[in-house]
Amino acid sequence: MPTEPLESLHARLTSQNAAPSQLSRISDVRSLCERSPHCHGLALVGSFAQGTGDRISDLDLAAFVTEGREAEFMAQAHEFLGSSEVLSVYGQDHIGEASFRKYVYLDFSSCEFYAFSNLAPFKLRRPFLSVWNPHDYLETLVVDEDPPRHETFDPYPHGDDALVWELVDCIKWLSRGRQALAKSYLLRLAEALKAKGAV
Repeated sequence: MPTEPLESLHARLTSQNAAPSQLSRISDVRSLCERSPHCHGLALVGSFAQGTGDRISDLDLAAFVTEGREAEFMAQAHEFLGSSEVLSVYGQDHIGEASFRKYVYLDFSSCEFYAFSNLAPFKLRRPFLSVWNPHDYLETLVVDEDPPRHETFDPYPHGDDALVWELVDCIKWLSRGRQALAKSYLLRLAEALKAKGAV
């Protein structure tokens, strides 16, 4: 799957009512990939790739970089992803495996960005969009499996640092009429907080 033209990516996001700030973010991350000697590919996954996104959907991006460069690449991305009006951000760096950051912005848009080592056992599930794929690297990662579902997410995986992100997810589900999912997750979140002595 060749690199998607930037104009086409913007049109796809706009057709799903993405926040204007998301268009700038995907452009900036792609520009970083283009100038980085360590980036092998960048994929857009999640609801925007599925064509089911909306105004408050996450911008889900997965970059694949040379082993050992994950945190460096993520720090470069954070210079612009973290420079907007950020309500909350958290993440972790695991050298040789992956780095990630999850951003919630004041316009209630959000971005989940991963930088995986090219040697990490990550598998890419369809559908996805090739934001940056100059050497067809992304095709080597594809498996014929369903993408993960919100119903299977474990609550409170990163402690208090991720709590805002998790609660914003619940607000999003409620706004879409998915009360059962939000209620189930909040109940499991409460149990996780209790088990870890957080409440």
